[in-house]
Amino acid sequence: MRVLLTEFRQESNSFSPVTSDLDFWRANGWTLTAAELPAKHAGGHTALGGMMAVLEQSAGPDLEMVFGPGFYAQSGGPVTPEVVEEYLTQLDSAFDAAGSLDAVLISFHGALQSTVSDDVESDVLRRVRERVGPSCLIGVSTDLHAFVTQDLIEQVDVLCGYQTYPHVDLVETGARAASLLLDLHNGAPLYGGYAAIPMMVPAAAYTTGVGPFGDLVSHAHSLVADGTLEDFSVYQIQPWLDVERPSSAVVVYSKSQEHAEEAAAELATRLYAMRRDLKADLHSIEEIAARAAAPESSKPVILVDSADSSNAGAPGDSAAVLGVLNSSFPGLRAATIIADPAAVEAAFAAGVGATQTFTLGGTVDPRAVPVTVEGRVRSLHDGGFDVEGQGSAGRHIELGRTAVLRVGEVDVLVCHTISGNGDPQLYRAFGIDQKMYDLVVVKANTSFRAGYEPFAGEIYLADTPGAAASDIQTLPFKKSHLHAFPWVDRAEFTPEVLVRRLGG
Repeated sequence: MRVLLTEFRQESNSFSPVTSDLDFWRANGWTLTAAELPAKHAGGHTALGGMMAVLEQSAGPDLEMVFGPGFYAQSGGPVTPEVVEEYLTQLDSAFDAAGSLDAVLISFHGALQSTVSDDVESDVLRRVRERVGPSCLIGVSTDLHAFVTQDLIEQVDVLCGYQTYPHVDLVETGARAASLLLDLHNGAPLYGGYAAIPMMVPAAAYTTGVGPFGDLVSHAHSLVADGTLEDFSVYQIQPWLDVERPSSAVVVYSKSQEHAEEAAAELATRLYAMRRDLKADLHSIEEIAARAAAPESSKPVILVDSADSSNAGAPGDSAAVLGVLNSSFPGLRAATIIADPAAVEAAFAAGVGATQTFTLGGTVDPRAVPVTVEGRVRSLHDGGFDVEGQGSAGRHIELGRTAVLRVGEVDVLVCHTISGNGDPQLYRAFGIDQKMYDLVVVKANTSFRAGYEPFAGEIYLADTPGAAASDIQTLPFKKSHLHAFPWVDRAEFTPEVLVRRLGG
């Protein structure tokens, strides 16, 4: 068995002011050649690493892995055509070098939009299918927040999405995709069920651990445990993706055609039924700061500034929280983070211990208002740190040159770019121990919970401006509002289930 593995991963935000061109991908991710890809993922905490591990352990001596390019970037605005073409050019070269293939495994995010296409993954998959033909198996792993269209599902034999949010099952998701693909290759009959659900809800409004969405995912796991299903993915579409017909989705696999159809219909119906319950409970910055000033415990209050999350495509340059703290809560011990390259360089020029006027924020996003403050340069850093979280433990991140400024009682981590938002090491690596503060700002949606909940006190979602705002109806959607909840609320919804026989 000869398998080609490749990756092309980014989550697009239609409202991000960040241009996702080749320079952005190289600075905020990687563009690896086929020769470079295996070393990046072998034994790593990634979906592609999970695929490789399964193939190495389960397929026997007759299996040969070959590789295509590996492109990954942090979330940003719609990708430029040059990035897609560069990836496809390298992928074509990999196919030319590989010769005959039995299978292709691809690690996608699943919500990649370009300036000319709303469904880049489907475009790529059509190209792949043209190259490998109808008999070659194609397996794909994605994020839970993928935009899974019928066009996409018809191009693949296996599609597996993360089953956790916060995402801590990257390796397991890749392993699931590879395992199902091996089963198909070995002749196991399988039925795939797919249903689209016309809904889009804030990413900060749910987790897979608790609440109605958590209950639904637990129920789906029980269907696997009792043999009804072989696998499932319940997708919540990335909520800052402005596309013509946005939809969340359910994808299931079963040995029974009837079970595949019934389970897909049930899960899709239940997901749509909870749509009104999946809303973010937002609080003003002032309200959250006031609660931190009179805490219920000694643990830090977490202010979630999800609207400025670079994990979701925002540039991380909002100083909205700092402005309120500096003007209205001068005695509150707090930590926050702002992407502002010019301020970093000013801090380096001033040196450790220097006090001067800094203008922070508002460098990229027009919604972000700059704040002028008096700050002392507490420390200077090269900007590198290693992730500790379950989902990507050990991954090294570079923020560019980084400074810690003391503004009143607030420590401000100022960096060239923000990444790894939900990981506690984003602060700790630069001398900011979250446990020592009354209030800590986290610019993430839900990814932070796995790392923060063990030591956090109260957690509040802030009503802040930004490209990743939780109140999605405040954003300038031009396409999505015509078809999906919350703009269109159907009193009755009966999912249309597509069932396909695979293998066997």
